[in-house]
Amino acid sequence: MKATILALAAGALASPTRSTPQPSVDIRDAHVTREGSQLLLGGQPWEAVGGNVYWLGLDENVTPPQGEPYDPSTKASYPNKGRITEAMAIIKAMGGTSIRAHTLGVSTGNPLSLVPSLGQVNQRAFDTIDWAVYQARQHGLRLQVPLTDNFTRWLLQTDSRPSPALVNSDYYHGGKYNFLRWHGFNLTQKTDASNPLVQQFYTNASIVSSFKEYIRTLVTHINPYTNLSYADDPTIWAYETGNELCGPVWGDMDVPVAWIRDISRFVKALAPRKLLVDGTYGVNSSHLSISEIDILSNHFYPVNISKLKEDLDLGKPRAAPQPREEDIRLASANKTYLAGEYGWTETSSGGQRDSLSSWFRVLEQSPVAAGSAFWSLFGHNVPNCTVFVDHQDGFTLQYG
Repeated sequence: MKATILALAAGALASPTRSTPQPSVDIRDAHVTREGSQLLLGGQPWEAVGGNVYWLGLDENVTPPQGEPYDPSTKASYPNKGRITEAMAIIKAMGGTSIRAHTLGVSTGNPLSLVPSLGQVNQRAFDTIDWAVYQARQHGLRLQVPLTDNFTRWLLQTDSRPSPALVNSDYYHGGKYNFLRWHGFNLTQKTDASNPLVQQFYTNASIVSSFKEYIRTLVTHINPYTNLSYADDPTIWAYETGNELCGPVWGDMDVPVAWIRDISRFVKALAPRKLLVDGTYGVNSSHLSISEIDILSNHFYPVNISKLKEDLDLGKPRAAPQPREEDIRLASANKTYLAGEYGWTETSSGGQRDSLSSWFRVLEQSPVAAGSAFWSLFGHNVPNCTVFVDHQDGFTLQYG
């Protein structure tokens, strides 16, 4: 064997022609793809493992220095570039590959939003989004980006007279209720969540058209830090139709197939190489036939092994001695699965969680599961690196 190797080496050295060195391929330029129920990067199996860092594009947790943009009614501000960069470094140091980031895609109805009102585009809002996408690329990370949100919330308005009062408001980053109100449906989640009119977000042609225009504004934007549009930048590996979308009843998964298909087709027409995550809150079996959807998803508060197994059994191909019609349909679905959010603490609003390590084991052993993202990461209040930013939801993970 050694003689053969030496002979080959001698022949190569004696050869009058030398092979041209092949340029190295930057894996950051490769798109994440899906082959059946597996995600691939550079032709190799890849998993989206990391955390939710929802505030990267627009924040609600830090009051900025005087003179910086700030909306006191929602406490919204732009996170500084140091905080954004540190978050990327933290996920990388933790061994992560991906970040799910609401406010890189959900940014409507706030004076600081990308689209503060119908037809108005706030170019200033792009700067933090651009920086986050750029820094994710610099750190070798990928981004999963929801396009809207399902909820509103109650806020304590401390400047009201004669005393503080609770007021109903959209989440500071906005969501589907912005589009409903912009088109004459004066609805809020607190008073109208069970109102059938909330379905107008999915079925009203004018609302759907406005939502598509919002998506176009976002996805076709060219990032000055990378000179790439978001559509072309492989850093954004997936868009998600929304965050925890549902219908008039909490958890009903009543998101019409026609809307999912329409929005997914629209996104893929703008960005053909992006993968699409079904943003319905839960795995809706009627969505398995939507060919434009690559990934099914669910959220876990608390971590629940039985719920996870039910999802995975629904989404994976299965065989039976005499296949039922349902089994045949599920086998042809060929989707990937993500746990898009999970509460990592011992308890959550849903009660005591199952063993986190056992839950992870189920994910790791599944042929269709391709990752998970904890809720949620906060770093230091940069430039003050002696103080962590806090978020009062019981799931704040501070690292560093």
